[in-house]
Amino acid sequence: MSAREQVAQGGPPASLQGFPTRALRRDTALYRAHRADRGPWWFGSDGSGRFDLPAPRGTCYAALDPASALRERVGPVLAAARAVPESLLEDVVVSRLAVPDDREVADLQSRAAGDHGVTRELETMVPYAVPQAWARALDGAGHQGVRYGPRFTPGDCSAVALFEEAGEQDWPVDPAPQPATQVPGGPAVVSTPRRSDLTVVRPPRTRVPRG
Repeated sequence: MSAREQVAQGGPPASLQGFPTRALRRDTALYRAHRADRGPWWFGSDGSGRFDLPAPRGTCYAALDPASALRERVGPVLAAARAVPESLLEDVVVSRLAVPDDREVADLQSRAAGDHGVTRELETMVPYAVPQAWARALDGAGHQGVRYGPRFTPGDCSAVALFEEAGEQDWPVDPAPQPATQVPGGPAVVSTPRRSDLTVVRPPRTRVPRG
C-alpha cells in the first residue's frame, strides 16, 4: 500500500483561532430524516455519529435539502444496493426545521479550513475517532456546530452537525413532516411485495421407498 492509499487526515491542531465559519440564520431551512414517532431535535452523544460530542454535550445532524437528509439516513444500504426497500422508510419522515437563534458554525467546506489541517477525508473517513476529536476541539473553541459535505450525497450539497446539550431539545418542529417515500429526489425505493402478489410454489411430491 502506497502512502497515498493511506488515510492522511490528522487530528485538530492545538489552536483553532481563525478557523473559517459560516452563519446559520434562523431563516435557513434545515431538513432532518427521523422516525415518525420521535422528535427531530435529538442531540446524540453515544459516539455513533461522525461529529458526536461526549455527554453532557451532544450533536444533531441535518441537511440543507430534504433529499440529502434522507440519503444520509439510509446511506450504507443505498450505497450497496442503489435502492432501499420500502419497509426501511415506512416509519420515517423528513422534517423542515430551523434553529431558534442565529448560529456560527465551523465551515469544513471552506478552502481556508485547509490552512488548519482539514482535508475532505474528515467528511468521509471511518471510523469516527478523528472527526469526533475535531468536534470536541471545535466545540471547545466556541463553534456552535459544523458545516460539512455529507458522505453519501455527491454534488453541491451541505449538512450541518449542531452542538448543544445532549438529549432532546424543545425547539420548534415541523407540524406536517413529509413521509420519506414522498421526498422528491430521494433514493429509489423497492416496493415490498404483498402476499397476494406472490406465487407459492409447492415442492414436488416424493416417493418414500418401501422396505
